[in-house]
Amino acid sequence: MRIMRSLTTLALLALVAGAGSAVAADVQPFGVIDSQRIVEEYDAARDARQQMEKFVRDMEKEINDKQRELQRLQEDYDSQQMLLGEAARTQRLQELEQAKAEYFRFREQVEARVQQEYDDRIGEIIDQVQTIAERIGKEEGFGIIIDSAAFTVLYIDDSVDLTNRVLAALARGEEE
Repeated sequence: MRIMRSLTTLALLALVAGAGSAVAADVQPFGVIDSQRIVEEYDAARDARQQMEKFVRDMEKEINDKQRELQRLQEDYDSQQMLLGEAARTQRLQELEQAKAEYFRFREQVEARVQQEYDDRIGEIIDQVQTIAERIGKEEGFGIIIDSAAFTVLYIDDSVDLTNRVLAALARGEEE
C-alpha cells in the first residue's frame, strides 16, 4: 500500500513538474510531507496514536462483550422457543429484538466516541502539521505541499490553482 502511494505521489510530482515547466520558467517548488513518519517519530503524535489504539481496544472489548451477551440471548431464545407458550415466546422475542436494537445503538455511540477521541487526540496534531505546512509554503514560496502518506494536499498557493481557467474554458465550450 505504501509503495502504491509512493508511486502515485511520484507520478503526481512528475506531472506537476512537467506541466509547470511547460507553463513558466519560474515554477514554484513543490514539497512533500510524510505524515506516517511524523506519527512514528514525533513523540506527541506517537503518544496520541498509542492512546487512541488503547481506547479503540477498550471499545472493541465492550462491543465484543455486548455481542456475546446478545448471542447468548439469541441462543437461549432459539433453544427454548419450542417450550414456551405463545405469550412467553412473543415476550422473549420482543426482549431479544430490544436487546439487538440496544446493541446497534451502542455500536453507533462507540463509533461516535471513537471519532471524537480521534478528533481530540490526533486532530490537534493534524491541525498543527497543516498550520506548519501552510506557514512553510507561504514563507518559502512553495506552490504545493502534499502529504505523501495520506496523498492529500496540505498547502496550495492560489497561483497554481487552475480551477478558474478550467471553468472559463468549459464556459467557452472548449474540450482541450
